[in-house]
Amino acid sequence: MYQIWAYLKRYLQEHFHLGLYLSVGLFISICIYFNFAYDFEDSIIDSYSRTWLHWLFMSLFMAFPFLLTCVGLSIFKINTIWFRSREFWLLFVFGFLILGFSRSFYYHYSWIEHLDRVDYRFVRSIIWRAKSFFTLFLPLVIFYYFYERKRDAHYDWYGLTFRQTDFKPYLILLVIVVIGIGIASFMSDLTNYYPRYLTSGGVRFAEKHELDEWIPMLLYESVYGINFLNVELFFRGFLVIGFVRVLGGHAVLAMVGSYVFLHFGKPITEAISSAFGGYLIGILAFYSRRIWGGVILHIALAWSMELFAWLQRIYD
Repeated sequence: MYQIWAYLKRYLQEHFHLGLYLSVGLFISICIYFNFAYDFEDSIIDSYSRTWLHWLFMSLFMAFPFLLTCVGLSIFKINTIWFRSREFWLLFVFGFLILGFSRSFYYHYSWIEHLDRVDYRFVRSIIWRAKSFFTLFLPLVIFYYFYERKRDAHYDWYGLTFRQTDFKPYLILLVIVVIGIGIASFMSDLTNYYPRYLTSGGVRFAEKHELDEWIPMLLYESVYGINFLNVELFFRGFLVIGFVRVLGGHAVLAMVGSYVFLHFGKPITEAISSAFGGYLIGILAFYSRRIWGGVILHIALAWSMELFAWLQRIYD
């Protein structure tokens, strides 16, 4: 825990700017209010689902807060050269195009249309969770190999390497996360959304195929949890570690807005907390150049949400 506080203190000393932070905080707050008041993402962006426009609009939607934070860096004269950097625009366009593609990719559903209603629902839920391994993880690893590897003296693979990775600083934070989720589980917007397994159709899938109920649950929860490796690789690995050369440590703050936008389809409590959680994990990734601490924390958070939501339903 001492190491985490040391990272946070050092980061604030080196990168905190009152005007920038107030501006970004106000912007994110307005966006959260606007989205949840008018259901912007679900009602407008997602209305273009299964069209190429959905890919374009989702890419622009996710890129908007990142770019606006970078504009703030120029306005406050913190970093006025990023917009002249070819590397910035290469990373920016590539990154948000694959993120938008990943979030708008639905064509795999046509591969399972022949399945009956029960199988289709459960298999669709599994594929939806697993698709980012092909739409995010694989493109980022390929991009790193052909572009980033020759520029990365440490061969960190956007934080994927296990070499010299210290997990001890995250243990106490892990306990705090689990306790915090236990307390937050009493909030109705979270218990109405979780556990996500209930929406997967796994219960009826088990009944149809005469399986023990734990089998589809284990399959779903495993894919659901491991999928957060892809989230961490993009948001902490690519957007933070990958952008350090052009944005320095301010890549952390630029990442936060896009990370909050990722949570706009979830409960508002989770969207708000994602700003603080994403910021802290981003700082850890920035100094450690590793994403594994964030992966562990993210998976623990997701599974804790599932567990405590189950308990709330059982004992309610």
